[in-house]
Amino acid sequence: MKQQFNSLLNCCLFAGMLFIFIPPGCSPAKQATGTGSNEEIAQAISTDNWLFIADRALPQRGRSRNLTGQYEVHCSKDTIVSYLPYFGRAYSAPVLETTSPLDFKTTDFSISKEQNDKGRWSITIRPKDYREVQSFDFILFNNGSAQLNVQLTNRSSISFNGFVRPGK
Repeated sequence: MKQQFNSLLNCCLFAGMLFIFIPPGCSPAKQATGTGSNEEIAQAISTDNWLFIADRALPQRGRSRNLTGQYEVHCSKDTIVSYLPYFGRAYSAPVLETTSPLDFKTTDFSISKEQNDKGRWSITIRPKDYREVQSFDFILFNNGSAQLNVQLTNRSSISFNGFVRPGK
């Protein structure tokens, strides 16, 4: 019994030490790395030339997943290029599909933008020539962090967390 108590005590001490020595760069208020300044991000969004880089996928069902690799959505004035993974449920069986439904390029889309007083942008993109995706709903924060919710036609929705930076 005493040995179990000592093991439990050692585990608690170890966990406590981890919390003490977490680096300060892990705080959510810090700007995402490599995103640019708040002014550069605001300028890129207002001129429709920005890049959303996803680092976490949150499917409607199942567990969230950290993403490794360069999954992104590039927005420019005349083109949307999406390269994102999909984890979720399909309501109709796709025939001979080998790529993600979120891997596409379109030049026929509508975009609506709204900025609040604190600098947060709400952007909705609706592709007109790609019927699989109903809408991309972005929330872009002034510190560079971002969220994306994707509504699909024949599949469950999926969300992504990541960051935004000015486009190339």
